[in-house]
Amino acid sequence: MQWRRGSFLATLCLTVWATSYAAEEKRVRIATLYDYHPYGFYAEGEGPPILEVVVPPGGDVSEFRGYSWDIVRESFHAQGYTIELVVTHWARAMASVMEGSVDLLYPTGKNSERLAYFSYSESPVNDASFLVYVNQGTDVEWRGLASLEGKTIGMVRDYNLGDEWNEREGISKYSLNSIEQGFRMLQRGRLDGFAGYEAIWDNVLQQMGLQGQFDKLPDFGASREYVVGLKRDPGTEQRLRDFDAGLQAIKESGEYQRIVEHWR
Repeated sequence: MQWRRGSFLATLCLTVWATSYAAEEKRVRIATLYDYHPYGFYAEGEGPPILEVVVPPGGDVSEFRGYSWDIVRESFHAQGYTIELVVTHWARAMASVMEGSVDLLYPTGKNSERLAYFSYSESPVNDASFLVYVNQGTDVEWRGLASLEGKTIGMVRDYNLGDEWNEREGISKYSLNSIEQGFRMLQRGRLDGFAGYEAIWDNVLQQMGLQGQFDKLPDFGASREYVVGLKRDPGTEQRLRDFDAGLQAIKESGEYQRIVEHWR
């Protein structure tokens, strides 16, 4: 009888502990991009259209790599979070956070439209310079975005190119589904230029074997990119504060500098 009572108490304690642990476990569901080298990309250059994986503290994803992923992962892990990672294309990532099927999205630049519905982390996860790629021998004489008046310039659908770009009405802005599509259309003369982010666009050109085939006009702006969540979600502010606290923690531990050196 004594053994049974002790066994029951041990089982009860174990159940209470497990319940308490489950209640205390912190989880965050985050969407990001698979075609955003060097900030986020499939390790072998190919992967499924959508990858969903659970990454507990100390874990990683063998199929997915990137500077921004390392920063976000280590920052949330430093705060004890398990990450439910959703890797997809930009339109799907945006839709996921807007409909509430994910908690947060990164990397996301700021513009007036997004500031109306997104809350942003205090700390950025990466930077992006905006410029336009053109065919060699183009007749564009650069005087800022005014130089593109009357031109047809490609852009990837829903990518942020800053408020000045958004407000420039004299440019015919042609929405594209992918970076590769933009360069193919530029190559065939169907576009006068292709606007985008220098580091990411250069990497895609290298993968396509087209490096050196296009000229770059001077940059017309830049954006720091952040972790964001919907303002209307009551959990957003706490998650973003935890990310910022985690980022500060990995800076103090030296992990942040290790990541920077790895991707330099």
